[in-house]
Amino acid sequence: MKKYLKILWDITAGHRGTYLFSFILQFFIVIVMLLSTFMTKILVDTIMLVPPSGPIDAFLTDLFGGQAFLSENLWVFSVIILGLGFSRALMFFFRMYLRGVVETNIGREMQLKLFYHIERLPYPALKKAKSGDYIQTCTRDEETVRSFITRQVFGVSYALFIVTISFTLLMTLSPKIALVTIAILPIMFVYSYFLIRRVRKLYRETEDSDGLVSAKIEETLAGIRLVKAYNNEKYEIDDFDKHLQDYRNKFIRWRKLSSFFFASSDIFVFGQIVLTTLFGLYLALIGDITIGTLIVAFEFVSMIVWPVRDVAMTLSNLARAVAAMDRINVILQQPLEDIESGLRPEIKGAIEFDDMSFHYDDGDETILNHITLSIKAGETIAIMGKTGSGKSTLSHLLTRLYDYTSGSIKIDGVELKDIAKQHIRHEIATVLQEPFLFSKTIINNLKIANRKATIEEIHRAAQIADIHQNILSFKDGYETKVGEKGVTLSGGQKQRLAIARTIVNKAPILVFDDSLSAVDTETDIHIRSALKSRQADTTTLIITHRVATAKDADRIVVLEDGKISQIGTHQQLLNEPGLYRRVHDIQTRMV
Repeated sequence: MKKYLKILWDITAGHRGTYLFSFILQFFIVIVMLLSTFMTKILVDTIMLVPPSGPIDAFLTDLFGGQAFLSENLWVFSVIILGLGFSRALMFFFRMYLRGVVETNIGREMQLKLFYHIERLPYPALKKAKSGDYIQTCTRDEETVRSFITRQVFGVSYALFIVTISFTLLMTLSPKIALVTIAILPIMFVYSYFLIRRVRKLYRETEDSDGLVSAKIEETLAGIRLVKAYNNEKYEIDDFDKHLQDYRNKFIRWRKLSSFFFASSDIFVFGQIVLTTLFGLYLALIGDITIGTLIVAFEFVSMIVWPVRDVAMTLSNLARAVAAMDRINVILQQPLEDIESGLRPEIKGAIEFDDMSFHYDDGDETILNHITLSIKAGETIAIMGKTGSGKSTLSHLLTRLYDYTSGSIKIDGVELKDIAKQHIRHEIATVLQEPFLFSKTIINNLKIANRKATIEEIHRAAQIADIHQNILSFKDGYETKVGEKGVTLSGGQKQRLAIARTIVNKAPILVFDDSLSAVDTETDIHIRSALKSRQADTTTLIITHRVATAKDADRIVVLEDGKISQIGTHQQLLNEPGLYRRVHDIQTRMV
């Protein structure tokens, strides 16, 4: 419990004063509401010339001029009740306004905190996690916790205030009627609490089923090309109908039990009202209480029973809120990646691998084994190898998404592990095999790499990537918006746009992680030629499967089973037996 209180304390940081003030306003709203009802008792007693029967109504009667004055000026009651109603309305407005402010601020800060934390998590942690879990935590779980803090907790406090104050007021008039007013409430509370837990369980199952329906739609739309290619529409429609049937069945089960809960709990609610009314009538007939007391007891019990029933529902939601807080805490407790600390040397592009090996923390298999390689600044190196030979892992190590297990990697003579991650990721630009474009304009996607880039620099980078003319052919040119993954562009256009984005960065080291495979051979040659003449001092690593892309490199490195099996120029490797010559022969025959 201490852990959850700390989480709630942290969540409300910066808003605790406003949050607590909302409770104070709610307290006074309840008092004013009950006092306006209590004035009905004083009015009836005044009309019937019955003296005050308790210290509170005696005090209020004297406060407003005494019973004799009030009996001659009954209009005063309308002024008093109207004034109390206006005061309650004013306080209610401010309380709702403050609650809205607190709710939106807490929601914004909680989501921002979660998003910041996820963005700053180490890459290995993000790779292991399911993105769907993070999305659910940042949306549904955040909403659950926020709703519990800003709404349901207020429901509990409202019930607590109204039961306590009503019971206190009635105790001053008649302890008997006060006790009868809450006689059935404990039974109703226990009944509601346990039944609503079952309702909540069925509701969660319905929510999960609804989520599967949404996921099915998303999955089908993402793979619609494959569905149509295999004439699989009928199967997908039938499968979707099964998801809908499952959702329908679970929704009906939940709705039936939910309806039964509200119907059955109403028996307790009206039972409490009937019991209070009948017992109050009995006490009034034997002269134990006044008619005014009977009326106010009837009013109070009607105001008490409904909030108490709702409290049972709120407490049943506590388990859901606790589970949501646990999932939020799982993210927030993960250590952040340190990208700031470390050296920030000037980088020209020389890279040296010295007996470097790497394996993942959760695996024993060595991905890269005793790699030794020296690359001069400005040199173009092509890296080839079979799938799984460790080619892309090299780019991960250079940008410190992972740190090598043993050996050494030096950049211009400085140990890579000693260089700040933020600095090295700025100095080494990577073009991925599957480029990602944000839902922004083309120019904003290009500026991600360099916010200070000029229009001329952006245009020049686009020309080098052979995408400039394509962009100009669009109606809005560089202001053309692209979808989440650049869906308005072809695969080759997206790839060339990603290449242009990397060039804008002006990094001294460029890494093409099989990113030239999505463009045709002619465009490939054009891009590499333009890069060579434009950035002669840039160290370029080209990871590729294609001999046509690798052959013009200064040197070609061949990886097999995590080891370097061959190093040399295109001609040198053709003259010696090995993987490179076999791949060359195969690809030549395919042309």
